[in-house]
Amino acid sequence: MASKEAVRKVVREVFGIVNLPGTNRAHKTLKKGFMSPFDKRYYPEPIDKYARKAFPEGMRYTTELEERRLAKLDQLRRRGKGPPKKGSGKRSKK
Repeated sequence: MASKEAVRKVVREVFGIVNLPGTNRAHKTLKKGFMSPFDKRYYPEPIDKYARKAFPEGMRYTTELEERRLAKLDQLRRRGKGPPKKGSGKRSKK
């Protein structure tokens, strides 16, 4: 049977949690995004930032989500349901 220290050590390695006795575990700390070394390998860093730098000045790099958002915004504008021009919103007429 494994000792408590051995179990804590394995948990620390796998989940990246340092749970020391006598420390205050605040809600803000627990709410923070979970990233152990295993998670970082599973969810790689997005390449958007680097791809934008790599593209030449005249071309523009857009992700699939951005393309969908722009297409939907274009459809809404054609129907007259898009966002108002700056300064001509609902509350500006008062």
